[in-house]
Amino acid sequence: MFTLLLLAVSIFVTFSLTTSVKFNSSASHQQERQIDSPLVLEKETIRDNTNANANSLRQTASTKYDNTSYEEALVQWIATQKQTTVGASTSIQQLLSTPIYFLPGSLPISQLSTLQHCYTNPTIYNQHLKSSSPRRRVPYSERYQLAYILLPKSGSSTGRFMMKTEFQAVEQTITLQPPLNVIAFVREPLSRFYSQYDEAYVRTAPWQKTQNEYSIDESTGDYVGDPHPYPYLHEGLSTYHDYEDVFCPPETRKNKNSRRECLFRESHENGTLASRLERFVQEYDGLSPFDVHLIFQVPMLSNRDGYAMYITELYNTTNSKQDWNDIAKKYLGESGLSNAKKESGGVIEGRSYPRRFDKSLVGKQTERRICELALIDYCCLNFPLPASCGRGGDGEEEKRLTCKMEYDEKAERIRVQPGVFPERVG
Repeated sequence: MFTLLLLAVSIFVTFSLTTSVKFNSSASHQQERQIDSPLVLEKETIRDNTNANANSLRQTASTKYDNTSYEEALVQWIATQKQTTVGASTSIQQLLSTPIYFLPGSLPISQLSTLQHCYTNPTIYNQHLKSSSPRRRVPYSERYQLAYILLPKSGSSTGRFMMKTEFQAVEQTITLQPPLNVIAFVREPLSRFYSQYDEAYVRTAPWQKTQNEYSIDESTGDYVGDPHPYPYLHEGLSTYHDYEDVFCPPETRKNKNSRRECLFRESHENGTLASRLERFVQEYDGLSPFDVHLIFQVPMLSNRDGYAMYITELYNTTNSKQDWNDIAKKYLGESGLSNAKKESGGVIEGRSYPRRFDKSLVGKQTERRICELALIDYCCLNFPLPASCGRGGDGEEEKRLTCKMEYDEKAERIRVQPGVFPERVG
């Protein structure tokens, strides 16, 4: 009997250790890298020290942070921000009788835990929440009771491929709720915005004839439907070849009569495309996306009421190769992972090509504006801001982009949201 008791205790301790949440470090640095894995789709990533391998708060009564419970850790952190002391009976509700403002990436909790406290104000982010619902079309593996939430430009092509190939998933409309295992990958917001813009730019271009609400009638030169809200983005570019000649000028090609090298070559544009991006960033309010690829990550992980949907595992694209290996081990086991690797051959379905605009020509003020637009992702996913987004620029009063934490009396829960909301500049 004693032996069985010891065995049970050993299993419980092992389970507790493997399900403990690792918390974020506020330190971060920015680093470009080339594709070094068949599981990594994006050519450009920004590394950070954020650990997204977090379990749901619904699952973790044993979560520890400096040998204190999750609740105690958060109370201590809030008390530190308030520069006050707490007693044994001090509650988060009491501490948050007035809101506090803090820097993105500074919460002592996981990305998933932060998301579960997030509030995407439906009045402000209505255009981002249009398709938000717990019932949605996702790759779903009935065998493993595993669903994957697709977030465009956050490793979704890799995720779709992995779910189909390794877990025999089929895309279908289901309700995301217990007891399903629901996973998602998120991406550093500045890096993602560049990819979002590239995708939206091409999808709404004059030469794009399918699934483009801003398509142009070639015979008349008029818009078939609604006019593009930012027509200067494609000014002077009627065809894809016009566009290609900007980022891959004929005089820069090895063979001026061939376009083959343009697909995967680094951009050689002269600043035309970068300047249009910068103008768009300054004029865009961040609240009215003209293409689905411009929707932020947090709203896509939220319900229409603005609170986070049911998710059990949240990962970061920075570590996608290892994370997908870990996911495979968790659900398939060691032998299953080995077989999956052999069958798939590590090949992905998707695309990967360099930026069409020259990112080196994008100024820090533009990057800071992007961080302001995407602040909800920084605040609600606990991503630290890049160095270029830390403070105001030349001639601007020094200020910081902050997040806000308050207590929602009606919902009886903490609410995390941006401390400031973007406004249209132009």
